[in-house]
Amino acid sequence: MVNFGQVQDFCESAEQGEEAAAVFFCVTDECGWIRYDLEAQNGNIEVTESSLRWENDNPEVYYYHEFEAASWDYTDKGYLFLEESRPAGYDGAPGQKAFRVKPLDQTCREAYQTYLASVGYERNNLLITDWTEQDSKELDFYDLYERLYRAKYGEIVPYEAKEGAEYHVPEEEIEEVLQSYFSFGRQTIRNRMKYQPESGTFLYRPRGRYDGGSPYGPYLEVTGYKKLADGTIQLTVEAVWEMEMLDCAMKSELVVRPMKDGSFQYVSNRVISREKGMTSFWYKPRLTEEEWNHYYGE
Repeated sequence: MVNFGQVQDFCESAEQGEEAAAVFFCVTDECGWIRYDLEAQNGNIEVTESSLRWENDNPEVYYYHEFEAASWDYTDKGYLFLEESRPAGYDGAPGQKAFRVKPLDQTCREAYQTYLASVGYERNNLLITDWTEQDSKELDFYDLYERLYRAKYGEIVPYEAKEGAEYHVPEEEIEEVLQSYFSFGRQTIRNRMKYQPESGTFLYRPRGRYDGGSPYGPYLEVTGYKKLADGTIQLTVEAVWEMEMLDCAMKSELVVRPMKDGSFQYVSNRVISREKGMTSFWYKPRLTEEEWNHYYGE
């Protein structure tokens, strides 16, 4: 957050039960913005949310909403969480919002963009399990193929995610993607995936309704950056989970290896801490062979 002092002062005053007010803006991907007007009194926070977007090169306010925060928290890490209550049976988006007030170190922000912006926590276990280049059995290579294909080519894998679909993907396609980001040899990849030597292809089944996972998992941020003696970089990665109002649902140390040509490789990950049972909510393993046959087999 730029010029975060006003919001930080507001949060500290609100924690003391004092009257306070603050205004801040969040820029959207469409180059509009969302304005938040906050007023605090007796430990409660009133929120006014309004949005602007561009229509035919003209600004247009298209959303205006007021609510009293059902709960809120300002954490030592510098996160402001606001919760809008939802009625029983509501099946829309959760009512929690998270705002990082204290700015992250610029080096950490750049490391996120370079190494992790295309991966995140969604539908992959790169950051939620322990693994190394020598012991990768916990990694799901199919998940990584999907995420890293998009990182490499800027588009999703060219196979429609239909329920029960099966594809035979040429070996060079999958191996090229994974070996662009890992040092794993071809045999390791073939051992860990459903390789079909007679056709030189991998059997690929997109995720479906039974192993899709939750759409409301956390997002990550890099909070630590350390250059190691062997030339690799150790990143401290933390999960910010709006829905649970947690600024660190889990923490891990990811090691990456910068390459001379400007690319990089993922080297290892070690989980340092996690809230009990949290990762099982947002990450669901792919169907086993038995499960897939149960749902889709003849």
